[in-house]
Amino acid sequence: MEEDAPAHAPIEPRELAAPPPRIGFSNGLAVRIALVTAALGLFASMLLGQVPGLQALAILCPMASGFLAVYLYVRRSGERLSLAGGAHLGWLSGVFGFLITVVLFTIFALLLATPEFADAVRQQAMRNRPEIAEAIREFQTPEGVARALASSFLLLTALPTFGGTIGAKLLHRD
Repeated sequence: MEEDAPAHAPIEPRELAAPPPRIGFSNGLAVRIALVTAALGLFASMLLGQVPGLQALAILCPMASGFLAVYLYVRRSGERLSLAGGAHLGWLSGVFGFLITVVLFTIFALLLATPEFADAVRQQAMRNRPEIAEAIREFQTPEGVARALASSFLLLTALPTFGGTIGAKLLHRD
């Protein structure tokens, strides 16, 4: 008697893992991490900017925020980021840092619109740091505001992008 051929179970397609979400504003984890690292970077930069002898380190804080964003994202998601992904996450951190800066600039500009506040700030600056008095005068013109915002955007997005790229490179090692 001939045996029936063994019944083969139908081949199930393997469950493919969904590709990781792209780094961008639609990736909730990336957005949360970028926002937190941007705030931390700005806070650290402001603190270091006030400590004599450590002002030069304040410029490294935005770069560190991009690196930290990649580190936290890799650790939290378990996903390895490409150099482009690290750069994009750093850039997101920089954009949020810029937006926080714009809010702070706006508040400061509104306060400078009151003569009493502007005079008090100028007098304080003249006693302690005359270069700040010049920056305030510059900040009270539309051209000065535009220059300050443009330079802040470039600085606060380029440095974290670079930091994110370095983070992706260093954390991608096997």
